[in-house]
Amino acid sequence: MYMGHDLPDWTTMDIKAYLLYEPGCEPRNMHIPCIRRGEDEGPYYTHEEEERLINKQFEESKGFDIDFKQFRYVFNYKPLDFDDDEMAIEPETTRELMDRLSRESLEKYNEKEATHYEFVKVTKANYYNSATAATVYFITYQGKAPSYDEPRDFRAKVVHNYHTPAKYISCEMKPCKNVHFIENAEKEDVKRTKIDKCDI
Repeated sequence: MYMGHDLPDWTTMDIKAYLLYEPGCEPRNMHIPCIRRGEDEGPYYTHEEEERLINKQFEESKGFDIDFKQFRYVFNYKPLDFDDDEMAIEPETTRELMDRLSRESLEKYNEKEATHYEFVKVTKANYYNSATAATVYFITYQGKAPSYDEPRDFRAKVVHNYHTPAKYISCEMKPCKNVHFIENAEKEDVKRTKIDKCDI
């Protein structure tokens, strides 16, 4: 991971999710998240309960993995719709913007780690708009090493404003989920227990 030491403090802080609008109270011109849970779909949580849930997901994934289908209320964190070009300035599209930011973050990763990963594709992105008119993106994308067949997942946090150069806060490989292995002796005990039960 690399950090920009010359950045203002807010860019490296973890900003908690907070309520923007209740269902049905959003401004007409507001972009509503494309995978938001419907107003008539249960379970029916209060906005305090949903706020605790979204912040729990943020803390566990650093903002990269949030299941927006669980939320009815509109928070400051939103999923990015790659086909909606309101986040980009023509002629660049939103998808092209995400590709560009991902490629540049991977270049910085390669420089720091002395690796040779090549950009493959963006898989998803979350974002929030800061008070300074910049957008903070949490981008998940794939990169492939020439010596390895399978692409790896990368995650980049990027502060973007079209009037200033993008600021790459971090870029790292997505951590693998911990897999718990059962020792051979324990496996044998489980197998014997199953056999004993079948014999009864």
